[in-house]
Amino acid sequence: MCRLLAEGDLTKAQLARRFGISRTAMTRFARRHKARIEEIRADLDDEFADLWIVRKANRLAAYESDFELASGHPNASHHEWVKSRTQILHAVAQELCQLPGRNGISVVMPVAHVIEGIDLDQLK
Repeated sequence: MCRLLAEGDLTKAQLARRFGISRTAMTRFARRHKARIEEIRADLDDEFADLWIVRKANRLAAYESDFELASGHPNASHHEWVKSRTQILHAVAQELCQLPGRNGISVVMPVAHVIEGIDLDQLK
C-alpha cells in the first residue's frame, strides 16, 4: 500500500475502495507511514524500495532474532542447533564484509599438446 501511495497513480479514495477499507482508515495509514512513503517516492525506480529486507540493518536484526531463537532452544547444544547458529554467524560476517577474501593463486604455464601417431605435416 505504501508503494501505491508513493506512486500517486490512484487517489486515497480509490485505494480505500480497492482494499475494502474506509477513506478515513486509508488517510490514517498514509499519515502513520508518511516517512516510509516519502522514502519510496524518492526512489521509485527501485522496485525493491518498499521491502524491509533490502535494508542491511533489518537483515541483521532478523539474523539476530534467529540466533537468539536458536540459542534459547531446549536442545541448543545439539549439533544441528550449533550448526544453525554457526551459519547465522557466518551470514552476518559476510553481510558486514568481515570475511577474508578467498582469492586463489593462479599460475600460468605454457601447455603443449602432443598427439602421438599423427603426422601433422600430412594434414596440411
